[in-house]
Amino acid sequence: MNKKPLIDVLLDPEDSGDLTFYDKEGKAVEMAQIAVIPYNGDIYAILAPKELLADDDPNVAMVYKVEGDDIKLVEDDETADVVFDLYDALYEEQTRR
Repeated sequence: MNKKPLIDVLLDPEDSGDLTFYDKEGKAVEMAQIAVIPYNGDIYAILAPKELLADDDPNVAMVYKVEGDDIKLVEDDETADVVFDLYDALYEEQTRR
């Protein structure tokens, strides 16, 4: 379980620890932090479940938007695709260094 609020863990550049979400039944779901991406004046996070969920692809990751003290799953495919593209470009840039 996180010792500090979820949003504080996510936005702390020194803390890349897992995040704990709770589903509708109250079951804890551990998410790994992949990246925090600024886009169009907003902040997005790419997170991946630590354990596969049902039929999930092992490379599954989801985009969340930071909204105040909370984060919400991005359901708009176009926005999610842009955030993933930005992440891919940053990753490529880092690997060339």
